[in-house]
Amino acid sequence: MISYTEALELVLKETKSYGTEFIPLSQSMGRVLSENILADRDYPPFHRSAMDGFAISHKDYVKDLSYFYQRELHAGSTFTKLPGETVIRIMTGAPVPDGFDVVIKIEDAILSEKNGIKSVSFPMDGISPWQNIAKQGEDAIQNDSLLPIGTKLDISEVSLLASLGKFSVPVFSLPKVGIISTGNEVVPVDSSPLPHQIRDSNSYTIASSLFKFGIIPNFMIHVPDDEVKMKSIIKQGLDCDILILSGGVSMGEKDLVPDFLNKLGVTKIFHKIAIKPGKPVWFGKNETTLVFGLPGNPFSTQTCFRILIDPLLKSSFSQKIELPLKFPSLTSKKKKHKLTEFYPVRFVTKEKTYLEPIEWNGSGDVKAARFSNGLAIFPSEKNQLEPEMMIQFLAW
Repeated sequence: MISYTEALELVLKETKSYGTEFIPLSQSMGRVLSENILADRDYPPFHRSAMDGFAISHKDYVKDLSYFYQRELHAGSTFTKLPGETVIRIMTGAPVPDGFDVVIKIEDAILSEKNGIKSVSFPMDGISPWQNIAKQGEDAIQNDSLLPIGTKLDISEVSLLASLGKFSVPVFSLPKVGIISTGNEVVPVDSSPLPHQIRDSNSYTIASSLFKFGIIPNFMIHVPDDEVKMKSIIKQGLDCDILILSGGVSMGEKDLVPDFLNKLGVTKIFHKIAIKPGKPVWFGKNETTLVFGLPGNPFSTQTCFRILIDPLLKSSFSQKIELPLKFPSLTSKKKKHKLTEFYPVRFVTKEKTYLEPIEWNGSGDVKAARFSNGLAIFPSEKNQLEPEMMIQFLAW
């Protein structure tokens, strides 16, 4: 039985890209960039007024002097400063014409009009060059790298891509993933289970975890503990890039998955990790497919996906594997085994933010992850955690 660290290293050794593609910007949310994105021009592309007010040169400024003005400049328009022109009215977002280097906000202006002639004065003792102006290129210079390869696209990134004119976005292609749940005790979610049966939650747990990456499973199917049916379905699943099974990997008489995978030419890389929950997890491969056999208990399935498959997918998309965050423990916690334990926790903020364990009844508890923010890691070498001790945390 290997350690969690060893298992993760073995999984990540199998990292590979599934290709790249261009997709519409409108469909890019959640996908991962396969190219560096550069600025197509300076941003701002011109000296931009940051306020509604008046543009003036700081050299021409005199406190309380009345300046006559005629013209107004709005966002989306532009014009050139006229000879002898000392002040123009300007709106937020408008380009500041050459010859002006200050915008005085409207709240600091005293306006007057007499016989149709407009004037303005300013009561401040002094002004500074480039006051209330966003200078050309201060956000980015043309060809600056703004979004590196491996960036997962969220709201801010999609907005930036739109600003850069990226209506077609280069992203990593998604792997084909199949999901198989196993077991005679498992029935479809729309069934009325008998007292000795459970509904198939694992398939939906896995599918939801994949959806974080924009991956929609190629198929999702349940197979009873029937040798002929299971072998046939697993064989079909090996056409995928990644095949994820749940159940059938422990030591019971009906835990048939490892034997079938072996007979179908899938080479075992490891079976069993020194972790709790998820100890019986199986991992292997053939020439085209990576195969995960996850334990059948719901919390084990969710945990194993987060600590093994999640990092693999991120690595396949050239994303950095994040180090666990660290937070102080709110309470003490003990364990009697030498396994690395993952347990559900939530944030509790008092004078600082703590991790509070969520009560749960083992890996078969269907509500174990409910209300949790992620997993805390209880190291194998420790048997007790104390309040205020810094512990590692993995967000869901």
